[in-house]
Amino acid sequence: MEIVCRDRATAYAEAAKQAAPQAVQVADVWHLWSNLAKAVEKTVAAHYGCLRSAHESATVANEPEPPPVPDGFLDVHGRPRRIVATIRERHRAVQELRATGRSLRGISRDLDLDYYSVRRYARTANVDELLVKVTQRRTKLDDYKPYIYQRFTEGCHNARQLFREVRDQGFPGERTTVSRYVRLLREGMVTTPPLPALPKPRRAPRWILTHPERLRPDEAVGTKEIRAACPEHDATVDHVRTFAGLMHEHHGEGLPAWIARVDQEALPHLGQFANGLLHDLDAVTTGLSSPWSSGEVEGQVTRVKLLKRAGYGRAELDLLRTRILLRT
Repeated sequence: MEIVCRDRATAYAEAAKQAAPQAVQVADVWHLWSNLAKAVEKTVAAHYGCLRSAHESATVANEPEPPPVPDGFLDVHGRPRRIVATIRERHRAVQELRATGRSLRGISRDLDLDYYSVRRYARTANVDELLVKVTQRRTKLDDYKPYIYQRFTEGCHNARQLFREVRDQGFPGERTTVSRYVRLLREGMVTTPPLPALPKPRRAPRWILTHPERLRPDEAVGTKEIRAACPEHDATVDHVRTFAGLMHEHHGEGLPAWIARVDQEALPHLGQFANGLLHDLDAVTTGLSSPWSSGEVEGQVTRVKLLKRAGYGRAELDLLRTRILLRT
C-alpha cells in the first residue's frame, strides 16, 4: 500500500490524487496540531477581556480605589498610546467600508493600507482581538513595579536609588526606564499598586497546548485561573486535551464526535478549525490513526534552508548542491 503524507492544503490533496490515485493520503499530525494552536491563540485573544475583567475584579475586592488604566494603553508619560487609537480608527473605517460592499483591494487603495492589514481588520469583528498583542506586551520593569511602588510610598523618591535597588534584584534594563516610572508616581499618574501582570497573549495558549503533567507548578496554577475566569477558555482546554488524546492514542475514529462537540460551543475560531477538518476528513482520520508523518521531509527541508542561509552571499549553487548531497 502506498502512502502520501501531506499537509491539508487543497493543492497537495489534488496533486496526490492525480499522481497516485491508488495511494492512501495521510494528513500530517504536526500540521494538524499547528493549525489547532493558531485557533487556540485566536480564541484566547478574542476572550482576553475575560482575564482582564476577572483580574481587575479581584483587585477591586481588595482595594477601595478603582484599578488604574492598564499600562499597555498608556505610553511612558502616562498618555493614551497613539497606536491604540490608530488601530481602533482603522478597524472602524475598514468595517464601515466592508459593510457597503467595498472589496478588500478597494479598501486597501482607499485607506492607503497594506492589503493583508486590511484583510486582518476585516476578518476581526472585535477590535480588542487586535489590541491584545499590542497592549499586553510585557516590559522588563513589570516584575519590579510593585517593589518600586512600595518603596515610593515609604518615602524613597530618588530614581537613582530605586534603580540601584532593583538592579541588585536582577533588573536588566536602563536607569531611564525606572526614572520614567518614578516620574509617573510623582505626577500622580499611578495612584494604586500595580496589578500583577496578566499572562502574555501567547503564554496562555502555550499553557493550554501543553500536557498537564508537563506544566510547571506556576503554569498549572495559571491554567486553573484562566479556566475559572472564562467559560470559553475552560471549554477550549477540554477540547484541546481531547484532541491531543485522539492524536497520541491514534484514535482517529473519534474525530467526528469531537467535531460535533466543538460545534455545540460558541467558539468561532475553534469551530472554524473543526469544520475545516470535514473537508479533508478521510486524510485527517488516517493521520490521527496511524504513525505516518512528514517529519523526515520537514527535517530535510529545514537542513537545506540552514545550509542555504549559512552560505548566503558567499558561494554559488554548485557548493550548495555539494553540501546538500554530501551530508555528514
